Amino acid sequence: MSFEGKTAIITGAAQGIGRAVALEFAERGANLLLADIQSAKVESVAAEIRASGSKATATAVDVTDSNSVASMVELAISEFEQVDILVNDAGGSGTEGVLRIEEVSEDRWDAQVDLNLKGAFLCCKAIVPHMRRRGSGRIVNLSSSNAKGHFGPLNTSGIRLPYAAAKAGIIGLTAQLARDLGRSGIYVNCVLPGFILTEEGARVRGRYEELQQASQEAMAEAVPLGRAGRADEVAKAVAFMASDEASYITGTVLDVTGGR
Repeated sequence: MSFEGKTAIITGAAQGIGRAVALEFAERGANLLLADIQSAKVESVAAEIRASGSKATATAVDVTDSNSVASMVELAISEFEQVDILVNDAGGSGTEGVLRIEEVSEDRWDAQVDLNLKGAFLCCKAIVPHMRRRGSGRIVNLSSSNAKGHFGPLNTSGIRLPYAAAKAGIIGLTAQLARDLGRSGIYVNCVLPGFILTEEGARVRGRYEELQQASQEAMAEAVPLGRAGRADEVAKAVAFMASDEASYITGTVLDVTGGR
């Protein structure tokens, strides 16, 4: 699954699964435009990749703002002349645990749906015309097992209700866009991670480490494989979906959940 000569935009690349995807793609030879609202962190990831001999440019982006997204795509094309792959990883459930629907304000709902669903839509909208002109492209959207309902303690996820709804929306977005773009040579697929422990210092890892040991063990026991997944395991699934090896796969959701 070589990405030599190909360019990928990866949003949410500053940490967690997005960072792991960036490192995986760099190993496979891709030119990378790494985007995240956390400008210093995403530049650090790009610098790490450049130090390994691969090409990576970092940019700050707010995926909920169409002008910011358009600038991201323009930068990628100006730097690398083309974009072959888009990975929509930007998102998150926030840092504040909210359980009861009565506590979900309209503003909180809108913010979560904008970040996790509208952001993916805007990135797809910005890149599709470029891919259509070239007659090829790969889009991989990141959903979450939360799309099927969250199973962990409250503080392992943030505002879970709108987050679950938005991540379910990613699945619908993927299915419809794949059908709309198939004749244009553009593949659209979705990777659905489950209980994944990201690197030290990332938000998800930090919330997990705050749990009591019994709660940590219960989360692992709920997974048929008996353990949390790793971010690099998700990254390999994303790489497959973005590669030419997935030549007859579009509109598909690939679960990376340890069997849950």
